[in-house]
Amino acid sequence: MENSINLNENVDNSTNVSDGLDDLFVRVELNEEESEHIVSEPYSYWKSVFRVFIHKPSAIISLVTLAILLLGIIIIPLIAPEGATEMNKYEYDLGLSFEHLWGTDKIGRDLFFTTWKGAGKSLLLAIIASGIILVIGTFAGLAWGYFKKIDWLFVEIYNLITNIPSLLIYMLLAVVFSTKFGSVPIEVRFILSLTLTGWLGLALIIRNLVLIIDNREYNVASKTLATPATRIMFRNYLPYILGVIITQFSLLLPSMISSEVSLSYFGVGLAETDVSIGAILELGIDNYSLYPWQILAPAFLLAVIIFIFFLMGTALSDALDPKKHR
Repeated sequence: MENSINLNENVDNSTNVSDGLDDLFVRVELNEEESEHIVSEPYSYWKSVFRVFIHKPSAIISLVTLAILLLGIIIIPLIAPEGATEMNKYEYDLGLSFEHLWGTDKIGRDLFFTTWKGAGKSLLLAIIASGIILVIGTFAGLAWGYFKKIDWLFVEIYNLITNIPSLLIYMLLAVVFSTKFGSVPIEVRFILSLTLTGWLGLALIIRNLVLIIDNREYNVASKTLATPATRIMFRNYLPYILGVIITQFSLLLPSMISSEVSLSYFGVGLAETDVSIGAILELGIDNYSLYPWQILAPAFLLAVIIFIFFLMGTALSDALDPKKHR
């Protein structure tokens, strides 16, 4: 009797447990359409780049400052008084005043309006020159790193140009431009002078990066499958080095503007009386000890441009890294 009672009690306990489990769990029907639904958003490289970039404080600061700079470049020259950016022999070397906020230079131009107008021209020339250097340097660097048979040719070109003093190159360019291309606009001469040898540094950087990633598995597999060289260079190599290229471009812009001073000295840059930041800086160097505002005004805008593109370049470099997208 005792054994039968214990068995009945076990049966009752198992029944209670099963009833409790039914209360805890709810049976659901299988829906094949729902099971194929992806909860997470599909990955998009450029959307991720934009999302990472826009959440960086340095990117916000650079974009806002760039917007203010561009507004100043567009609006301030439009509201300039008549003749404010032209030579005036009666108002040279004037100090800061309500009429001339940043004073005047040694040829009588109002530095406030002249500097803002010159910033627009300098920025445009710098963008064009940097863009040409970027395109030529990228193509040359990719070819230099991929085609091992022409490595000696690029090395010889690099050694030849880098071993020649810059002074001789600029003097030679000045002679050639003045004798053979005298009718060519001075802006075109300036861009040609900057881009003639400026692409070599970027090409060398890209070549070294290509050599680093050349033996990775996906590149070896592409070569084994006889993938065209252009596809390997632009699909395998270029995305990896894109961040470095954009960073180099952001650093090229201010260096192109500051190069106006040295190139003008050798006769291949813009003239001293031209309206550009480099020309204004060169004009103010002679009188810096007596009239410091003549160099501080253009130097301030040049510093702002360097600040903007440096911050933007570093933020873009981080955003282009796929490791930081998740």
